[in-house]
Amino acid sequence: MKVSRNELINIRTKLLKGMDEYVRNHIDDECICYDIWFAVGVPDGANETDFREIAADEELWLDCVKTFKRCCELAREI
Repeated sequence: MKVSRNELINIRTKLLKGMDEYVRNHIDDECICYDIWFAVGVPDGANETDFREIAADEELWLDCVKTFKRCCELAREI
């Protein structure tokens, strides 16, 4: 099954929004949110364009995935 570049970006955008929502609503540690997620992952106040730009850039996307994992580990969510 082949996925077009646009479909990949759409999938990543949806996942990125889910990760952002999870960090904001389930991780109750401001240091993790502000010092890690907003600094290295998704910036605070990100809009649809920001999410799509991150999802379209391979390096930024992978940085966000790794940062999300790190935030969850620090919060002992995983």
